[in-house]
Amino acid sequence: MGAEQLVGSIQEVETHETDPTTEDAIDPWNTFQDEVGGLGARLKSTYEKVTAEGGPTEEEIKDAFGILMGAWDKMAESVTTALRDPEVRQRLKDAASSFASALGTTIAELGSELRDSTEWVPTSPGGPEEE
Repeated sequence: MGAEQLVGSIQEVETHETDPTTEDAIDPWNTFQDEVGGLGARLKSTYEKVTAEGGPTEEEIKDAFGILMGAWDKMAESVTTALRDPEVRQRLKDAASSFASALGTTIAELGSELRDSTEWVPTSPGGPEEE
C-alpha cells in the first residue's frame, strides 16, 4: 500500500466518541475536578471580596507567609530529628499500621453496606444480579 493510499484511507475514516461503548457515562474524577474547581473559584471570590473591604495588604501577606515558612522549617527539622530515634520510628510504624487497619476495616464495612443496599447495581461480572 502506497503513502497516498494510506493517507486517503485515513481521511475517509469517520470519527467517533472516545469510548463509543458508553452512553453519556460521567467520569467521577471529572466531577470531582469540577467540584474542586468550583470551590476554588468560590474561595477566591470570597477572599477578593473580604480583602476589598480592608483585608491585609500584599506586603502583610508576604510577611505572614515568611513566618509560616520559618515555622514549617522548624517543624520539619524537629520531625527529622525525632525520626532518628528508633523508639519514635517504631511508634510511627505502629501508628501507620493501626491507621491502615482502621482504614481497611472502614472500607470493608462500606463495601458490605453497598452490597446490602437495595439501590446497589453490579458493575462487574460475578457480582449479585439485578432482579
